[in-house]
Amino acid sequence: AAPAAPPPEAPPAPPTDPAAIALLATLQNICIPATEGGSYAKLAKANGWRKSGDTFTYKGQGFQFSINPSPSNPTDCEVEITSAVDPESPAKPLVIALHNWAALERGYSLYRNDKNVTGGLEYITRSWEHDDPGKHEALVLTTTRKADDTPMKRDADTSEMIYSETKTST
Repeated sequence: AAPAAPPPEAPPAPPTDPAAIALLATLQNICIPATEGGSYAKLAKANGWRKSGDTFTYKGQGFQFSINPSPSNPTDCEVEITSAVDPESPAKPLVIALHNWAALERGYSLYRNDKNVTGGLEYITRSWEHDDPGKHEALVLTTTRKADDTPMKRDADTSEMIYSETKTST
């Protein structure tokens, strides 16, 4: 008899960090449906976000997100993030949650994972990409810090998540 195949690897544990949980919910419940033609106003309201001028905001324990819907680029969803500083690595809980969601659960490939210092600022960028018949999806998380690797705000990291979905010819 043929040897039994090894059991599949267990899926990663869901995030426990409140900002990471909220970021995944934002990605799945607002960004993806919005880039597929949904209304930011309806999606944000249904998910507990508040409207402030042209922006929608969501505040939780130790974090705040904002989305400014860009009518000029409806295929992108940009989320500005202020979150607690992780002592080990900038935005670590957010990076792990997005990596597990994209690479491990949905088969995206890690496209970028780098640091770049420009004009007195440090940019830590991670991005994932995925192609399906008829569409290309990209997910980017960039955390910005001062060039000396200290947070932009005294007690918070600032990051931006961008999700984009573009139609491709099949």
